Amino acid sequence: MEVPAFLAKHWITIAFYTAIILLLVINRKKFEFQGKIIAMRKTQFGIPWMEKFAKKHGETIKIFGYAGIGIGFAGMVFIFGYVIKAFIELFTNPAAPAAFSLVLPGVNIPGSPIYIPLWVIGALFVVVLLHEAGHGIVAKAHNVKIRNTGIVFFGPLIGAFVDPDEKQIEKSSDVVKYSIFAAGPFANFLTAAVALLFIVALFNPLTAAMVTPVGFSFNGVQDGLPAQIAGLQPNVDYNAINGVNVTSADDLLAVLSVMGPNETLTIGNATDTLTILTGSHPDDSSKAYLGVTGVNTETQVKDNIPNWIYVIFRWIAEFFFWIFVLSIGLGAFNLLPLGPVDGGQMIRLALEKTKGEKRGRMIWGKLAMILFIMILFLVFLPIIRSVF
Repeated sequence: MEVPAFLAKHWITIAFYTAIILLLVINRKKFEFQGKIIAMRKTQFGIPWMEKFAKKHGETIKIFGYAGIGIGFAGMVFIFGYVIKAFIELFTNPAAPAAFSLVLPGVNIPGSPIYIPLWVIGALFVVVLLHEAGHGIVAKAHNVKIRNTGIVFFGPLIGAFVDPDEKQIEKSSDVVKYSIFAAGPFANFLTAAVALLFIVALFNPLTAAMVTPVGFSFNGVQDGLPAQIAGLQPNVDYNAINGVNVTSADDLLAVLSVMGPNETLTIGNATDTLTILTGSHPDDSSKAYLGVTGVNTETQVKDNIPNWIYVIFRWIAEFFFWIFVLSIGLGAFNLLPLGPVDGGQMIRLALEKTKGEKRGRMIWGKLAMILFIMILFLVFLPIIRSVF
């Protein structure tokens, strides 16, 4: 894509992030900078509320924190296993979609199977805020002082932080330490559960009642794979499979479920019909594979429903969807046994208690370094492959 066309397509995203950077530069004296790309503005915002909430519901919050320990370690085992599996697949099956991706709303990351719209930065801030609130509330329930709260910018991305007194945490019992570390990810998982409940019980039935399905589309098409070779386009509506009119993504998935590799499939609409020779699925070589991401059912609003009502409900439903996705992602990532993140602090404490402080820290450091290198490969190798 030529530079003028790129600027015309992405000018809103470019303008937004440029404005954030300019805002930081203009107000740089109000922020503390770490490593030149992390800017923190310390405040006391929310601390009185956390103190009041923890005082009123202290015992319930402690139970919440203790429950989070088990969930935290279980999640750590799962996400660590996921990283190892994804790292192996990265080299044994290059066609597999990227398992990790940078989160930069409004930017289409090369090689990433997911695109996050710019407006989702609001949902990301909410998810980070709830994560940090989880840490703060559990800390206050155990009478640990909260020194500061505030906003933080990781480059142009906005987040939040809670700064409990680390000296007080170090003097606390091990179970209290674990519960404070695990509280953030556990809060994310609870948030995801609540968001999913609203989606399934409220928004999906309401939006489904307002529309008629008319076809399907794809969020993305992977380079060099069958769909892209055949000329299939992302974000284009299709409504025919093998010459038969269909109305939903389920129809396509049903056809693919009984197909194998090297079989012919036609997908079309009113203006075009494409012939695709299926490939082998990365997870099951006997199954058909197109090389697409995000198969969606396309719909049309019913005549008796005002379009603005549907648009509002649809936007709210999508907001909750992104709250769900980002909560799972942030919670799981923070449980990685990696350096300064929550999972890293949990495994450090566990290793120090079981292997001794010196040996435990040595094992923790080596584990974190190996995991960090693996994640670098998982994030950047798909980008390099996609670009080159």
